[in-house]
Amino acid sequence: MKMRGLLMIPVAVVAMLATACSSEDDFAVEKGVGTAEFAFGVSGSVTDVVTRATQGTLDDALLPKQADFDLAISGKYFDENDAEKSYNGRWMSLEAYYTEDVKLNKGTYTATITAGNPAEEGVGKPYFVGELKDFTVKANTTQTYTITASLANSCFTFAVTDWMLNYYKDIKLTIHTATNSFLFEPTSTVASDLYFVAADQVLSISGTAVKVQNNADVEFTKTAIGVKDAEGNVVNKTLAAQHRYAIVVDNSAVGGGFLTVKFDDTFTDVEALEVELNPDIE
Repeated sequence: MKMRGLLMIPVAVVAMLATACSSEDDFAVEKGVGTAEFAFGVSGSVTDVVTRATQGTLDDALLPKQADFDLAISGKYFDENDAEKSYNGRWMSLEAYYTEDVKLNKGTYTATITAGNPAEEGVGKPYFVGELKDFTVKANTTQTYTITASLANSCFTFAVTDWMLNYYKDIKLTIHTATNSFLFEPTSTVASDLYFVAADQVLSISGTAVKVQNNADVEFTKTAIGVKDAEGNVVNKTLAAQHRYAIVVDNSAVGGGFLTVKFDDTFTDVEALEVELNPDIE
């Protein structure tokens, strides 16, 4: 996939003017404060995980704009009595930070920019984070630093194969995360939209369908998506941040007793149980 360059977001620089009035200069020297300015960038780079990891990029439409970011600064500084103090500041937008004309005591700080909500999952829910650790602020000085934000959650597409569609109809498959469930009712092999979910968790799949051959209802038991080790035990796969996965569901080639879920270069078997519609009542 063709790589795209880093998308840089221009930010208006609030420069310290040489012609500043003497009272402002005296304040900066006396209080030991300086100014930190930032150039912000966004990287849409992701690792595409199919049969092997390749480098890809998110569509530009999914990348946050300058107005989507908030800013947090924390750190340590020494006051005029040489006592160590802590600092924590947060602004709901980058514009608010510059409008406030923030002055920081000389010291060492960490700046973090975020866009999106880490608790939200679904289509169009990317979460971006950028962090600059241990930058310094010097008294009576303006310094500019660059922070680049990248995707902090994970994402996947969902699709089924022709063999799955030939064997089953009325397919309803659900992908489960730790906090959400996403229903898919595929009628073609076209992949779904991109779903963003929290990283460092395991996905599961469940669902129902009807066999084309005999109209039997089938239930697919909820199963964690993962791989089997040498002893046949399922070793669950954990979603990684800044990764884009392609989940593909296929019918087994041996009698239709289970589904095969392809996740990166691994496979998970999901048992297919026929539903008894009219059980005998004793």
